[in-house]
Amino acid sequence: MVKVLHLSDIHLGSGFSHGKIDPDTGLNTRLLDFIGTLRRCIDRALAEPVDLVLFGGDAFPDATPAPYIAEAFAREFHRLAEANIPTVLLVGNHDRYSLADGSASLGIYRTLAVPNFIVGDRLDLHRISTRSGPIQVITLPWLTSSTLLTRPESQGLSIAEINELLAERLRIALEGEIRKRDRDCPTILLGHLMSDKAKFGAERLLAVSKGFTIPLSLLVRQEFDYVALGHVHKHQNLNPSNDPPVIYPGSIERVDFSEEKEEKGYILADVTIGGCNWEFCPLPVRAFLTLSIDVSEADDPQAMLLKALNKSDIGDRVVRLRYKLRADQLDRINTSELRKALKSAHSATIQPELISQLSRPRIPSLSGRAIDPLDALHAYLDNREDLRDIREDVVKAAEHLLHEEQLPLFRQSS
Repeated sequence: MVKVLHLSDIHLGSGFSHGKIDPDTGLNTRLLDFIGTLRRCIDRALAEPVDLVLFGGDAFPDATPAPYIAEAFAREFHRLAEANIPTVLLVGNHDRYSLADGSASLGIYRTLAVPNFIVGDRLDLHRISTRSGPIQVITLPWLTSSTLLTRPESQGLSIAEINELLAERLRIALEGEIRKRDRDCPTILLGHLMSDKAKFGAERLLAVSKGFTIPLSLLVRQEFDYVALGHVHKHQNLNPSNDPPVIYPGSIERVDFSEEKEEKGYILADVTIGGCNWEFCPLPVRAFLTLSIDVSEADDPQAMLLKALNKSDIGDRVVRLRYKLRADQLDRINTSELRKALKSAHSATIQPELISQLSRPRIPSLSGRAIDPLDALHAYLDNREDLRDIREDVVKAAEHLLHEEQLPLFRQSS
């Protein structure tokens, strides 16, 4: 049995707009949050200790992180090298440079020959020795259509046909790696990809290169004992029968408000030939909170907003206050007072939204029942004083149109 810690989508350096400058370090507080969460993952790997760490890709928001951010990432993973824990760093879409040679920011770990570190930047089978015995990992980094298809091959094909051809190319390539495996030790597929059965989140907005959707059928193979995935930020198991488990651990921190209600964490798995026991380990990450308030009908919109803020638990959270109001209420809102009321939040944004006053309420006589079209028109015109002068013309035109609708679509020739 090989004990594995599987984490993914660290995105170190994301979310600065939701933080502030820490006076002690001079760093953005959200960066400190992300570093602290990554540290907890590495702490758990060392405390167990695990036999293998799998990183599912997307270390940073892009392939060119600032040096101090890259160093923070390296400091945490260096602890695994010091403890002689084999680690596989898979290349995700955010880790690739926008160059034709396919190079990636994580390639530096191979160049420096960091002990027991493997960089998965191509489809390949890796045989790894661990304290609990050998294991093999097939790495499947982020692929784009150009990786598997040339432009002439895709010319004239529909999107569905291109996706089908891409899936077939990948199936053949993956089959080649599967046939190389040693049947006498466990096999893990480590992939950074979009599966057709996954529930997507922020990663759709954050994507920096176009990939393609991979059918789940390519991943659910009896040759795999565990399928470790990255890219999708919401934790999920795509194969509840667990034969094998197909797991997205999700991102380790909330990247933005689209992940407000998602639990964050990593996976601990015991992998053996023909079986895998796994658990999702939640992480204590900073909470996000959206407050949506409609004050458009309030006599005192400011008081209504302040009352809602005072009732809400906003302490140390990343808060987004959204409120709807009418244009004539704008001068009754004191933003400075709202910011004072939000002072206990870790950070806060205020987003007012003006409602349209052009929309009219529904006509009571038209609500909740079937009605003849002409009766509906008469009821509508009864509520439109501005159309009184042309009322008769409108009704006659409507009667003519309704009469035309009742005529045959095709007239018989005489």
